[in-house]
Amino acid sequence: MHEYADVIVIGAGTTGTSAAWHLARAGASVRLLDKGAIASGSSGASPGIVRAYYADPALSHLAAQGVRAYRDWQQRYPGACGYQRTGFLTGIAEHAQAAAQANVAHLQAAGAALEWLCTEQMRERVPDLYTDGLAGAVYEPDVGYCDPRLTARSFAAGASAMGAVIEEGRAVRRIVRQAGRVIGVQTDSGFIASSHVINAAGPWAAALAAECRAPLPIHATRHCVGIVEVCGADQPMPGYCDRDAGFYLRPDRPGRYVIGALSGAEGAPIDPDAFDRTFSDTQVLAYRDRAAQRLTRLLGAQPIGRRVSFFDDTPDGNPLLGPDPRVPGLMVAAGLSGHGFKFAPLFGQAIAQWVLTGEIPAAMAPFAPQRFID
Repeated sequence: MHEYADVIVIGAGTTGTSAAWHLARAGASVRLLDKGAIASGSSGASPGIVRAYYADPALSHLAAQGVRAYRDWQQRYPGACGYQRTGFLTGIAEHAQAAAQANVAHLQAAGAALEWLCTEQMRERVPDLYTDGLAGAVYEPDVGYCDPRLTARSFAAGASAMGAVIEEGRAVRRIVRQAGRVIGVQTDSGFIASSHVINAAGPWAAALAAECRAPLPIHATRHCVGIVEVCGADQPMPGYCDRDAGFYLRPDRPGRYVIGALSGAEGAPIDPDAFDRTFSDTQVLAYRDRAAQRLTRLLGAQPIGRRVSFFDDTPDGNPLLGPDPRVPGLMVAAGLSGHGFKFAPLFGQAIAQWVLTGEIPAAMAPFAPQRFID
């Protein structure tokens, strides 16, 4: 006798666990499957930054909803997400000033909580910030970061409490279709029948999609962050990113910083099951030195940790979220391109809405799989 669920969710990262919670809360019977453990993929290594400013206003409006979801977590969701408010500065180079200021004005008119800071105002907030070549920054006072592992586990525990069946260590081998539509999944320990399957398997989503003749343009790329600790007294500062300088940073506990790269050096495709997971102190120091060109407090900071993982990327750098028009009953929630954590609560809500009503929120239109389907 086959197992059955109203909905099968493949992948127990923050998107998959969010989907499981929203679905279970709506009364659906849910099976959440992962070949590893909860948040054992890219979610568990994410820096967990939640901010709302993007060059694309549509993404900014959506990201602002994600910020509110994390900031008001205890009023909305089970468990905890570990939210810490730090604020965030996005450094803007002189050549990008006009476009950025126009975008800020547009977002402010729509009610966004952000502002443009000139370089003098930047240094008032971060006195050791070297602003040569910058026109200013976009400042978001009410954003910060969370703990992605804690977030995923909270969603999963909440879903389980409402009846969802969560199976860690159970790998999905194939999404099964019959007469064109989804009828379930074949796992390493048997078939589970369902009329709805959510493919939230990160970089493994592409292989599952190809197997059911619905290929997706997703590939994995290696992504590393270094963690450093400064010597002596340290003044609090917001998170910071600087695309031209090629790095982003967020404060961790006092005196500690998580630093990542914003360059193409890590963009080469990898096999997510077999890639180089080493990241030496020398490499962490190279990240530190890049960031220290902007922040003098980092001079002499010592490496104390690292995280090596991957992104599941798409050609345009935006996630894939929506029903696959080629396979009725199949929803894609992958190719998150490093943005998945910011949107996880909203993606879970959108997935539940689609299962229950057949509709997807209009705000998810930029992520529709159709943009890559001939």
